[in-house]
Amino acid sequence: MSRNKSPRLRFAGFAGAWEEKKIGDVLTEVCRSISLEDDKKYQLVTVKRRNEGVVSRGYLFGKDILVKNYRQLKAGDYLISKRQIIHGANGLVPSELDNAIVSNEYLVAISNDDLSTEFLALLSRTPEMYRKFLLSSYGVDIEKMVFNVEDWKTRSINLPTKPEQTALGDFFRRLDETLAQERARLAKTQQLKRAMLAKLFPAHGETAPKLRFQGFSGDWERKMLGDLGHCVSGVGFPEREQGGSDGIPFFKVSDMNLSDNEVVLKKANHYVTETQIAERKWQPIEQLPCIFFAKVGAALLLNRKRLVNQPFLLDNNTMAFIMNNGLNDYFIKTLFDTIELPELAQTGALPSINAKDVENVSVLIPPTSEEQTAIGNFFQKLDQTLALQSAALEKLTNLKKALLAAMLV
Repeated sequence: MSRNKSPRLRFAGFAGAWEEKKIGDVLTEVCRSISLEDDKKYQLVTVKRRNEGVVSRGYLFGKDILVKNYRQLKAGDYLISKRQIIHGANGLVPSELDNAIVSNEYLVAISNDDLSTEFLALLSRTPEMYRKFLLSSYGVDIEKMVFNVEDWKTRSINLPTKPEQTALGDFFRRLDETLAQERARLAKTQQLKRAMLAKLFPAHGETAPKLRFQGFSGDWERKMLGDLGHCVSGVGFPEREQGGSDGIPFFKVSDMNLSDNEVVLKKANHYVTETQIAERKWQPIEQLPCIFFAKVGAALLLNRKRLVNQPFLLDNNTMAFIMNNGLNDYFIKTLFDTIELPELAQTGALPSINAKDVENVSVLIPPTSEEQTAIGNFFQKLDQTLALQSAALEKLTNLKKALLAAMLV
């Protein structure tokens, strides 16, 4: 528990230290036992990990629910999964799940004069509360740890007055609504891209797409990726050479996670100088543009690709496809988006692909460079929209994290 019992950031009108209280002294548990009727349908719920909330898991007739020890929920209840809380499985029951039911594997709490469930849900997102959940859980397997509710109740939290709890709850609820809108907007654009990939590229067994830009016709041409370019694998990147900020980028898988790198790799965590390049006898890739992707391990299974437009080096967990001259770079990037690289992986303990696996992939391309360009331009704009939406969502997510740290004790 923080020694400073006043938050760094506060709404106007609130002052004074927050009061330290034991959870058990302010928590009100509730058990609305219900007798299940065989021919009645009941909505069951579960709590998702990573603080993603309470969701429905469908309807069942009472006769199909084998364990009969169920409780009824009300909107606004605070729910904890006793077997998943260390994975963030807690949250508020939304209005659409009012009167749903849950087993006795869950703790159910309601608001009282000291503590609102909405504020408790906020506290549950903090690292300090996660630590309390972990300390109050037992077991040797992290996937099977069980939550000791009584031990958790002996731990302390800092509480503001009920009006300040309400103000904080209202503020973060509105912020969550904005985040939900941004996620929905991003998901809609991602769905649009999947749909357009399916329409603007030929389906399996077809030689022409379902949808064409005006002025284009005829069958697409069958090629091997090796006819369109070639693959280059990365090189070892010793730790002592890492950490530089000058020179050319030395790309690693993790660079695909950086902001502004959602489509084109614009920046890197590590740069190397001409001196390093000469001493190590590295050969930077200067035939551009290229497609960058992981070639081994879990990163390969994510099936992510990025375009590179600047000279670079890449580490030995990655690979680059260097395209031939005369091809539209963004069409080739989009063509790669239609390819499931994990399906090319060689069997074994560690999934991996090599240059031949990629170069031997059979693809169809438009018969004219003009159609390639039209398709490339369309998806470039779509990917730019996706990048902007992803950045906005990341910015809001980081803002919420910062505000939680500043406004809670």
